[in-house]
Amino acid sequence: MDTPREKDQVFDDYAAWFKALLPDATGFLCYDRHGRVFWRNGDKAQDFTPDYKSALAGLLSGDSDAELQAVDMDPGGAVLFPLTGSNTESHGVLAVIMSSLPLDPAALRQSLQPAIRTMQRELDLRFRLLENQRRLVVQAAEEKLLHHVESLVHKPQSSEASLRRILELCRKYLAVERAGIVVEGRGIRLLDADGLKGEERDVALKHMMNPDGGDKSMADLVTMPLEGIVTAGGGKLLLQGWSDSQFSRRRARRVARYLASHAVSALERDTDTLTGLPAWSVFEAQLQAACQSDDRADSLLMYLDVDQLHVINQNYGREIGDEVLRAFARILRTWFGTNLVTRISSDSFAALLEDLSPHEARQLGEDTCRRFHELEFFGAGKSFHAGVCVGIAPLTAGEKGASRSLAAAQVACRAAKDRGGNRVEAYEPADQSIMQRLDDIQLVGSVRAAIGEDRLVLLGQPILPLKRGNDLRYFEVLVRMLDEQGRMLPPAEFLSAAERYQLMDELDRRVVRMSLRMLAENGLRRRDSGVRLAINLSGQSLGNEGFLHFVKDEIEAMRVAPELLCFEITETVAVANMQRAQAFMHSLRKMGCRFSLDDFGTGLSSFSYLKLFPIDTLKIDGSFVKDIATNVVSQSVVAALSEVARVMELETVAEYVEKEDSLRLLRDLNVTWGQGYLLGEPVRLEEALVADRPSTCESAVTRKSL
Repeated sequence: MDTPREKDQVFDDYAAWFKALLPDATGFLCYDRHGRVFWRNGDKAQDFTPDYKSALAGLLSGDSDAELQAVDMDPGGAVLFPLTGSNTESHGVLAVIMSSLPLDPAALRQSLQPAIRTMQRELDLRFRLLENQRRLVVQAAEEKLLHHVESLVHKPQSSEASLRRILELCRKYLAVERAGIVVEGRGIRLLDADGLKGEERDVALKHMMNPDGGDKSMADLVTMPLEGIVTAGGGKLLLQGWSDSQFSRRRARRVARYLASHAVSALERDTDTLTGLPAWSVFEAQLQAACQSDDRADSLLMYLDVDQLHVINQNYGREIGDEVLRAFARILRTWFGTNLVTRISSDSFAALLEDLSPHEARQLGEDTCRRFHELEFFGAGKSFHAGVCVGIAPLTAGEKGASRSLAAAQVACRAAKDRGGNRVEAYEPADQSIMQRLDDIQLVGSVRAAIGEDRLVLLGQPILPLKRGNDLRYFEVLVRMLDEQGRMLPPAEFLSAAERYQLMDELDRRVVRMSLRMLAENGLRRRDSGVRLAINLSGQSLGNEGFLHFVKDEIEAMRVAPELLCFEITETVAVANMQRAQAFMHSLRKMGCRFSLDDFGTGLSSFSYLKLFPIDTLKIDGSFVKDIATNVVSQSVVAALSEVARVMELETVAEYVEKEDSLRLLRDLNVTWGQGYLLGEPVRLEEALVADRPSTCESAVTRKSL
């Protein structure tokens, strides 16, 4: 392109040509299509009248079909000629300033026609070059913008940080004055603009969201909706002030549409995709900040848990269960206002309530329970209603304030479930049932950490034959947890928490895997290895469809003979999960695994269940063994159980054998195996598997008495 000096020289040549044709001309001006002077020659002190300005505006806007406009300016006058390109597109206006207005402007145009056509061809060429240059600049800016935004949404940072950076990039590459993003349902109101602070930004954003129709400053506002479940409450990308931008309106909207889609992608990273609520990571950060704030006394934490979601999934299908969760999330978005709400796990939610009194928070919780329960859902040809339990707790200060506050709210929610469901409970330190749950929930994190950090230890307690002739080394596998200092914790300190908060399935998986690995590592893979391990299984594991496949896969992966394993299931767990337990036991029994029915004799219909399960062993409940030497009823129960087992060709195990007279009675009653501290205390399983062991209870008792 020409330099400014070269350009002026070219147009000065036109001025010389025009002056030769028009001796009365005193000056020349060329206006571009936007009314800006890009070349001037001659009189610079001319005072342009309103008529002149009106004629110029008419020719530039295209409202006038005239080939020229003659304006009397006293003294002198001006004749304005529209300049058009080869495609009739307006390039601007040529104004000829004259000492006196010509009598016949049309004749004047006729005399200037060759020069004007030549100038128009010159301008046409220049505009094409400028347009090509503009397109290259715009294309380069667009490509850089899109490249930066594409890489931005994949960076490990919060969605709000990504959105702020997107706005900065818009200002840089689109050359707009203001760029904003508003997502009402998420409380996101961001604006990148120069010279605006605090409330000024809020006012500017509000004006951009709802522009006044008569405000010309908003005429070039480009608004693009942010569409998707993450912006269910409404979201927009706003770009305003394009006067310095070279992007066309059409191209600007196309780029804005692309930016909006990537803004949604950034939001999805911090959003629960099922419900559209903010993800737990977003909520947790704000909760931690609130707990460390001096104003925390004005805030409360609410924990909400949908009742019996697993039952809804089983009876009506997971799709219906998901619809229940989405409906509940809609209630939270509608009625919780600007309070931040999140989905913690499959069926649990939390809300950070600011500036609400305990009474108002309880009222909000009760209204939520009522509104949710009024909804009617349909599945499997039936209609049903769902409920929710709510727990409320104050915020706790300190570094661990967030986890402690959440624990207290969860405990209160659990109390609401235990007290009938679909209700609200507030955390009360004096409530003993709540305090017990708080102890459990505080242990949950420790149990999860112990599982994740391999701080589980397996012990083996011997189960010895009560009569000679059996050399099988039989152990019950017991699990213990090590604390962070390496101290071994008794089961009472962690199993309750693991069971209450659904960790038993994961715990059982670790025990099965560790037991099989120890057998394999000690060369005890073959069925004739002379070892049997009794592994306890929880109801949570039996209720999980994937647990059976897990056990089969582990047995095959470790290449351990299934005959070395005996899974112990309590009578109550087996009955509570009747169909699942039967399928589980039959499947593994075909492989060669054995099953023991634990705590047998405590149920009301124990004998009727024996024919329902493919079991090999009855484990007599310890309450009948402890006092068997002094209690005739206990003797009768054990005798009856032993006789039934003999008829059904089952083995029996008596647990809690602690006295020698009890041992003699059990032997007389033909009980097959004995287990208890009299016969052997639990030791680390890897040590038990390689140690020399006495083959009978008699030799074990003799050794202990020496």
